[in-house]
Amino acid sequence: MTARVLRAEFAQHPAAARTLLATGDATIRHHHPASTYWGEGTRAGRNWMGRLLELVRAGLTLTD
Repeated sequence: MTARVLRAEFAQHPAAARTLLATGDATIRHHHPASTYWGEGTRAGRNWMGRLLELVRAGLTLTD
């Protein structure tokens, strides 16, 4: 569900999609000190938002 929302967000905002694509193949770390699930927390988090952004970026690269 979240990946679908992110894909829609970047489809509606081409400038944001270009910014995401400009990160190349870099690891994306979502810094959210209060969340060890969505963010990296104190560097021990799961960073799911960063992983989802990387997934969306890969999809954008394939369709670009």
